Amino acid sequence: MEKEEEEGVPGEFGKVCHIKKQRSERRKRQKLLIIELFFDFAKNTTLHGLRYINEVGLTVIEKVFWALTFVASVVLCFILIERVWHKWWYSPVIVSFNEKMVPVGEVPFPSITICPQWKCKTSAYNYTDKRIKYRKGRPKNISEIDNETYSNERILLEDAYLVCEKFHWDLTERTRTNKTVVDHIIRMAPKINEAMASCRWRGSYKPCKRYFTEVLTREGVCFNFNALSYNDIFKTKRIQHDYKYLNSTTPVNKWDIISGYTTSENVTEKKNEYPRRGRENGANPDLEIVLLEDSADIDDSCNSLSNGWKIYLQHPADLPQSSLYYYAAIAKQVTSLALKFSILNTSESLINYKPEQRQCYFPKDRDLKYFAMYTPDNCQLECLSLYTYEKCKCVWFHMPHDNGSEICTASQQKCVETAQDELASNNLKYGKCNCLPSCDSVHYDAEILKTEFDLQKYNNSIKMIHNQTLQDNRRYSRLEIYFKEPRFVSMRRSELFGLTDFLANCGGLLGLFLGFSFLSLVEIFYFCTLRLWCTLKKDMKKEKKILKESLYKK
Repeated sequence: MEKEEEEGVPGEFGKVCHIKKQRSERRKRQKLLIIELFFDFAKNTTLHGLRYINEVGLTVIEKVFWALTFVASVVLCFILIERVWHKWWYSPVIVSFNEKMVPVGEVPFPSITICPQWKCKTSAYNYTDKRIKYRKGRPKNISEIDNETYSNERILLEDAYLVCEKFHWDLTERTRTNKTVVDHIIRMAPKINEAMASCRWRGSYKPCKRYFTEVLTREGVCFNFNALSYNDIFKTKRIQHDYKYLNSTTPVNKWDIISGYTTSENVTEKKNEYPRRGRENGANPDLEIVLLEDSADIDDSCNSLSNGWKIYLQHPADLPQSSLYYYAAIAKQVTSLALKFSILNTSESLINYKPEQRQCYFPKDRDLKYFAMYTPDNCQLECLSLYTYEKCKCVWFHMPHDNGSEICTASQQKCVETAQDELASNNLKYGKCNCLPSCDSVHYDAEILKTEFDLQKYNNSIKMIHNQTLQDNRRYSRLEIYFKEPRFVSMRRSELFGLTDFLANCGGLLGLFLGFSFLSLVEIFYFCTLRLWCTLKKDMKKEKKILKESLYKK
């Protein structure tokens, strides 16, 4: 047994060595086949310069020259292709002028928000008296009854401070409040009929309440014309239900933010459209308002640095809000706003591009938490609300949120302003923002003209004729709004460098440097796959055939 085992070991060892030797020979043979296949490809390919590497009769120097030339051409070609790819990937969009001008009748009339700068009526709340009374904080040694009265008056004072002052107040005793702050601000603010004497829309006089609705802004209570309804702007199931930011209830009718107005030129049908659409200039301005302020009912200590009215122009789909950019109307003046707009549409060919590439959002690209329609302004407001809550654990009363009991008081004003500044400088770093423009957008602007308007002087002359001596403390201003031109130039965002352009540029560079064509690509694919597989398969068959013949001879 020991002899057989000793004799068997060399036999097995010999088989292993034979198998290893066979595999080594096969690898060498396959390498040679691949090299031969490469020279065959170089000899027959349509690519320029490569065949000289295998040309019979050329010296080594000539072959090296052509090899280096070919490599240099490939490198330079792919450097230029990389630049073409970068342009295609990062700059595929071009903004150009449309061939046709857009009539004002194809766009909505802007949402007009008017904010009176007298925030508090003395008849509703005497801010000056309470500010003097409690300027040093809680009085000493007050009784329980007085303490309750003090607490109630102090809460009203702190809530009034939110709209009456622009500075941080560290005397407040609360850091959070609830919807009562909104109730207090609305109660002390002027009403529509107290800030507007008359309103006319395209020749039709109606009470201003029929045209304007109350809206909450950072300025406090303002009055809006032509904004969409509360239910059309907000996702009402996600937002708090303690109070409303906007009292508009007129639903959208025969208009869509994507396709615009859907009615024909029929005048009767146009009357029922909402939001109201623009119109070419008629004999009178589209919207005429006589603003008024009663000097006897204005608390001079509340927002004392401002007077008159601030006017904001926005798209009807935006939640009406105040901003740094506004138009001003002053008492005893006629303020004429000659509207103009800029439209930027986007080609449907850009839908398949990423929003970062086309630098805009289509409505389906971005879903906001609180708002039903995406607009950059709505996105910014929602972003500010979320970031403010994240930083301060409360929000300003006009910011949309889902918990009505987490409203900031005056003591948190510094935190809110810091959050706003931080967000403005780090917008792109805060993941909930990235409020790119809408792909189809309308932006409104206006030229302003002011002239004298002394309605009080006219009334006094009438009174003198009729021997009346009635005292009137009211001051008036007239506001006129209309479109400056019947048509405006529009812009279009379209595809600058599509896939076809990219392939054409790549093909041109490959053809210029290498004589490359589609058939050259087929050649490369053929030699790297089918030809290689067939060559190796033939070699394997040949090897098996030789092995069978050697076994048969044995």
